[in-house]
Amino acid sequence: MKFKLAYIAVLATAIHFAACDEDSGSMGIVTNNDAITSTTSTFQIYSSTQTLDSVVASTTKSYIGQVYDPETQAMVRAEFMAQFHTFEDYVLPDEATIVKNAAGEVEADSAEVRLYFTDYFGDGNNPAKIYVYELDKDNVLREDETYFATDPLEQFLPSDAQPLAQKVFTPKDYSLTDAERTSTSHYDNVRIRLPKEWGTKLLRTALARPEYFKDSWQFIHNVLPGFYFKLQSGMGTMLTLDVSALNIYFRYVVDDSTYVGISRFSATPEVIQSSSFQNEGLESLLNAGPQPFTYIKTPAALITELTLPIDQIYAGHETDSITRARIILSRYNSTTQSAYAMGTPSNLLLLPKADLYSFFKNHKVADGISSYTTSFASSYNTYTYENVSRLIAAIHRTKVQKMRSEGLSDAQYEARYPDWNKVVVVPVVVATYTDQLTSVTRQTSVSHDFSLSSIRLKGGTEPIDMQVVYSSYH
Repeated sequence: MKFKLAYIAVLATAIHFAACDEDSGSMGIVTNNDAITSTTSTFQIYSSTQTLDSVVASTTKSYIGQVYDPETQAMVRAEFMAQFHTFEDYVLPDEATIVKNAAGEVEADSAEVRLYFTDYFGDGNNPAKIYVYELDKDNVLREDETYFATDPLEQFLPSDAQPLAQKVFTPKDYSLTDAERTSTSHYDNVRIRLPKEWGTKLLRTALARPEYFKDSWQFIHNVLPGFYFKLQSGMGTMLTLDVSALNIYFRYVVDDSTYVGISRFSATPEVIQSSSFQNEGLESLLNAGPQPFTYIKTPAALITELTLPIDQIYAGHETDSITRARIILSRYNSTTQSAYAMGTPSNLLLLPKADLYSFFKNHKVADGISSYTTSFASSYNTYTYENVSRLIAAIHRTKVQKMRSEGLSDAQYEARYPDWNKVVVVPVVVATYTDQLTSVTRQTSVSHDFSLSSIRLKGGTEPIDMQVVYSSYH
């Protein structure tokens, strides 16, 4: 009997707190005598196109090239810089076994950088020219710093920087036979030869100072801070790089047999990779005047801002619960017939405008409370946020609390916090993990989408309808 009474007491307490949850807006305890009534209202959301500033350059891929977007008539240019990872306690073969030159000194046979890719945008026959610069050893990229996709990369070069190497290439490598290019074992890449003397210097450093190669931090700070890959010329193609590799070739002898050795270092997620994007020609688009649509454009270009009608939603419903608030963003079909029209973003993140920078800087994922992701539904040509009621409740609650604590009127609050009811829609890449035991899928990362895409959404001078469902108890 004592157990039953204790169980009932715990259950009653749980019901009490659940009924008083401020997030739901419920104001009392639900009893068997309470009746629940649902009502539906429709409100209008106004939207606008905004430029995307302070874009955190966090990605596992790099980009290089320059292309034209026929939808927005803008030019997109991409370059990147990369550090290189070394295996823990990396060592070369014994120096006595390495083949020497005529002077009896260790010498590299050759050195190169390879930029590996599985995807590119544009014409595979378009030539481009790349310059490779060594980054500044006195201004090494830091893991505790935030780098942005709009940063000019020249700032990370020494003042007297000169190109270490250059390369003219096309995405389709015609130095290979058709059979080689189409082989399942072939991995498309751009091969950039580095000076043999530079490779020899690195090789000799590895033998003389092995402690510089024991981990990536030592290697980056004492040997190679990284490379800046600058697009010198070229138009009509952009590469999406999976990985960059630095290879130093040498020969060594074991039991009278000569072997080719490779000292390899790769740009991987363990070290910093940062692409820089420039979007030219967006000014005319933004200054075109009122339009019945807004834009979303990647990489690092345009987003859509929504003004939520928070006050109107709560007017006359102060004691009701908002059980559902759905936002549907409709995409207009592209107006261009170009074979090189850009794609459609796969995922869009919705969050308060004030949280935009910190969300990506702190590597957050969507929590379904203050931030939401949704994917493109091609069958309907839409993006749908099924229920943002918790976000609406949080924004309203923050306003009420701040007005009370700061002694502000409605007008004073909106003047002090002009973005209080504004949210933004941002194209993102979402990574997920599915637990094999529970089949529950969770987001592991949400990052800026740096692919090439450009879309128009219904909005601007044409308001977006938002359906809100209320529940009241009586």
